[in-house]
Amino acid sequence: MQNIVWKIIFIALLLVGCIFAITPPEQKIRLGRDLSGGVSLVYSVRMDESVGDRQAVLSQTIEVLKDRVNPTGVLDIQMTPLGTDRIEVVMPLPSAGVKELAAIYRGHLESLLEAAYIRPGDLDQALVEGRGHDLTVGVGFQAANLQTSYDTLTDLQKQYETDPTDALLEQQVADAEIDFEDKRENLLAASLDKNDIARMLQLPSIGEPLRDQNGSVIRDLETDEVLRGIAPRDAEFASLQSSYPQLDEQLGLLMNTFQEYQSKRTGFDDPEDLIRMLRGAGVLDFRIAVQPGTAEGVDVVSLRAQLQEVGPDNTDSPIAKWYKINDLKEWAETPDQLAALRADPQLYLSTGQRSLEGALYDSEVYILLYIDAAREMVHTKENSWSIESASPTVDEFGRPAIRFTLDSKGGHLMGKMTGAHVDEPMAIVLDGQVYSAPNLNSQINGSGTISGSFSQSEIQYLIKVLAAGSLEARLSHDPIAVNIIGPTIGIDNLSRGLSALGWSVIAVIAFMLLYYMTAGLIADFALLANGVLIFGTMALIDGTFTLPGLAGVVLTMGMAVDANVLIFERIREELAAGAKDLREAVREGYSKVYSTIIDANLTNLIVCFVLYQTATTEVKGFAVTLSIGIIATLFTSLFVTRVIFDLYINVFGGKKLPMLPAVFPAIGRFLHPAIDWVSLRKIFWVMSFVLCGISIFLVLGRGETMLDTEFRGGVSMTMRTHMNGDKRLQLHHTGEGSVQERVHAIGEAITGDTPKDRILLELAGATVLTVGDNAVDENGRVVSDGFQIKVANPPGIEDDAVVTATIVDAITATFGDDLDVPPALDFKGNGSDSFEKFTMKIPQGTESLGEILSTNARGDLSNHRGGVLVVIEDITPAVMLADAEKRIDRMRQQPEYARETGGREVAVFGLTRGAIDGYTSIAVAVYDRDMNFLNNNPEVVEKRVSAKEWELISTALAQPQSLEQVSSFSSQIAGTMKANAIVAVVLSLLGILAYIWFRFGSLRYSLAAIVALVHDVTITLGALALAGYVAHIAFFSQTLKVEAFQIDLGVIAALLTVIGYSLNDTIVILDRIRENRGKRPLPTKEIVNSSINQTVSRTVLTSLTTIIAVVIIYLAGGGGIRPFAFALLIGIFVGTYSSVAIAAPLVFKRQKPRHTPGEE
Repeated sequence: MQNIVWKIIFIALLLVGCIFAITPPEQKIRLGRDLSGGVSLVYSVRMDESVGDRQAVLSQTIEVLKDRVNPTGVLDIQMTPLGTDRIEVVMPLPSAGVKELAAIYRGHLESLLEAAYIRPGDLDQALVEGRGHDLTVGVGFQAANLQTSYDTLTDLQKQYETDPTDALLEQQVADAEIDFEDKRENLLAASLDKNDIARMLQLPSIGEPLRDQNGSVIRDLETDEVLRGIAPRDAEFASLQSSYPQLDEQLGLLMNTFQEYQSKRTGFDDPEDLIRMLRGAGVLDFRIAVQPGTAEGVDVVSLRAQLQEVGPDNTDSPIAKWYKINDLKEWAETPDQLAALRADPQLYLSTGQRSLEGALYDSEVYILLYIDAAREMVHTKENSWSIESASPTVDEFGRPAIRFTLDSKGGHLMGKMTGAHVDEPMAIVLDGQVYSAPNLNSQINGSGTISGSFSQSEIQYLIKVLAAGSLEARLSHDPIAVNIIGPTIGIDNLSRGLSALGWSVIAVIAFMLLYYMTAGLIADFALLANGVLIFGTMALIDGTFTLPGLAGVVLTMGMAVDANVLIFERIREELAAGAKDLREAVREGYSKVYSTIIDANLTNLIVCFVLYQTATTEVKGFAVTLSIGIIATLFTSLFVTRVIFDLYINVFGGKKLPMLPAVFPAIGRFLHPAIDWVSLRKIFWVMSFVLCGISIFLVLGRGETMLDTEFRGGVSMTMRTHMNGDKRLQLHHTGEGSVQERVHAIGEAITGDTPKDRILLELAGATVLTVGDNAVDENGRVVSDGFQIKVANPPGIEDDAVVTATIVDAITATFGDDLDVPPALDFKGNGSDSFEKFTMKIPQGTESLGEILSTNARGDLSNHRGGVLVVIEDITPAVMLADAEKRIDRMRQQPEYARETGGREVAVFGLTRGAIDGYTSIAVAVYDRDMNFLNNNPEVVEKRVSAKEWELISTALAQPQSLEQVSSFSSQIAGTMKANAIVAVVLSLLGILAYIWFRFGSLRYSLAAIVALVHDVTITLGALALAGYVAHIAFFSQTLKVEAFQIDLGVIAALLTVIGYSLNDTIVILDRIRENRGKRPLPTKEIVNSSINQTVSRTVLTSLTTIIAVVIIYLAGGGGIRPFAFALLIGIFVGTYSSVAIAAPLVFKRQKPRHTPGEE
């Protein structure tokens, strides 16, 4: 009795813990982008010009980024190559509650920044337009005072221009300039930067433990709690409050809303988290540092002067270079030391225990490191090394740190470099920034430690970056485009799909309760417990539920039902065989079914393990979900239900276990037939062979058109509707007259077979998503003003430009009256190729726009030194700056410009205002860090930057643009999935073969299971292919709801589910054959037939319950979930058939009669 109590307590604690983990479910259960929509981040990718296969480098970059941000595959993050120069990253949207908290937090942040921060360019623009009186920023400074000074200065300058010989007026202009610049600098210095707030919020919220003189942690004498110093975040917050007293209330609101938001969010709920994770190439280098007085081959004085003149990236020494320190707090132990470091880094870093050459540039501290081969360890083609592992640790002061281990090549190179430079400082450089520069006390080889004042989030970031490896290409620092997109299955379909899933579970529960009565109640509790364990575990690991993930849940629910049916049928058999009481029947039933359930689930775990190790991240999530479900199924079916049976028998005195067959014996007789399955095997085999042949023929006939857009390259475009009054025109997403229906209708109307027809035919299967905020109209239909359309490339047509132009023309012809089409602009030089007349170099040292144009135009160019300034004059009609920025950005994303110009830093300034609104003259500053006048040949820069930017900007302004964005995209998973799929299939089959061979003692059992798997997948694929041929027939499309289904990740998950289901079914029958066979070397015909007939009841009941659930999903779940449900439905039918008619008869081998000596 005591034993049962402890078991009940254990089960209760486990379930309560999981329920707590998913409460409230709308916040804790994360839905993937296919179910909840997502955020699309488009990044520009830069790589060396020497790169030959850009697509291969882009694929490597994506794989490394996936390993960095989603190593386990439980997060639903999609990465898609766009052409050969951009990557689209899509992450799921957070739950509604978290989104609301995020909106409140960001609202307070924007409000704070509006009151406390202004960009230099915006300030200058406001002064030119006379709007300074409306701005209030800084501590005690009114922008109105600055506006007055600016107006005074411009008036004096105009007077001086009319009489330049007036010495008194000249002095007044000089005094006014000094007064204005002082006020401007003071105002900008008092402006609170967004980065300052971001750094404050990312600091640890818990202080470091206090230590005594011996370094031991100090604890409270009464509570024994560790005493801690002030939290870094709180200290920085107090500093901001003292520096900006007028913002005290707003800072407090910001901190409170941020903390509430942080307490509710999980994983990547904020796009900013993902953006931070994607920054940096993950390149770890080691360099010996230059020491004062012992520099070899380095003119430190000259390099120090060059740093101030041309910046750290433009010095001319081939021996040494300046590198920025990542975090100054790591290099100082007290606030006074930190202040000394900031005040005079040269003096601070050259004295004390350190012996380094330091310098200050643009408010950042740099140290000088060697860059010659003998004193650096960097990644090159000749010396390819990598980091084998990275893990959290602590340094000698007990602070968080990261320990890394190098591979054998890296260990050899490290030993060679450090051995020659003992007693010298070696800098650890990650992504071009110095994290630490410890002194080498001895030669080191295979491992090291990166120490610093890291928060827990920084530790996790660095570990993920180092463990994932370095990128062969570089992403832009921030995304060049950010959009909100709707669920891939459609918002309308989402509620229907989730509702259908709920009803399917209710139907299964009702069926089990009706058929098994008391035992059914126990099974239903086990099913619910199974679901709680799966969802609770996924919540604890921040897992995301996608459609493939829910497929894993459906499969585990089916297996859980199957396990309970197996147990109950065995108990019923024991009772029918004469068990003396229910206790004995339950004991014997569990004993005999134990190995069957273990075998069936372990074979599926083998498949899960192989998928997790070899598959792409998109499939890893399915493997993780299914693995959790299998373990939960084993726990609930073999442990939880057994405890409940013990409770029912021993505590409540249960003597009987009523079931429907006992009430209606005819049901029992029907479910225990006496069919000679072995004699019918040849008929079944011929029929299956024919079906498999037809399936292969159908699949080959449809070819690539069976694949969804995510498995093929294609065209992606975004369109935005025009303004309709004070808001944009709203169009329906799905349903009658919707954008999706109109797009699909273009393809469905095609009857020809010309190249153009084959391109347009793909629109019939195009993916249409909402972009931006959407709403629901009075009829409950989703409407939006922006849509993303993805169309696959047709087979046999490789010219992306032709495909893109054809698709764009068709879309604009269909939606032209609904679209936002900015008018074409005319301007000086329109159509001219003489870029030299309209572009100019931005020299080193340039601060403002007026310095280049020799006017009083204001605009900060400090971040564009070495770049190009493009001047556009006489614009008709006048253009708003925001419209000009959008036009230029749209054109920069087009395939013909994206590769060369993507990732450049661009700023647009207004020069001459129009008569009513907008500007008739603008200037565009462009800086390319890889191609600029400071580092490269001026003639090359003129050709590749100046000429290209003039062409891009003039084209952007001169052309009306009907679509917001158009680009070609590559399959994000097809290439790697094909290769990984082959490996996964081979390893899975080998694993299944080995395990079944080992457990059943015969190769025939293994081959029988594998033949059944191949049979089931082949016929399921054939059914999907057949759907494409019959979808136009009214009976199939309207009555049976059959569509021209395509293979997407949801269908892949369904096929994997079919494999698991078929395996489970087959193992159950094979296990009964093994049991009945006893010690015989091979089963007889009678044994095989008897075993199949004995398990028919389990097979029928399990299949029936699962089919009921899937039929509900198929009929009521909507078009978005229907391909998945169709594949699953066909697979379950075929899997049930193959386990009985194909696999089981295959283990029978006719034995030749033995002849004894003397017999004739």
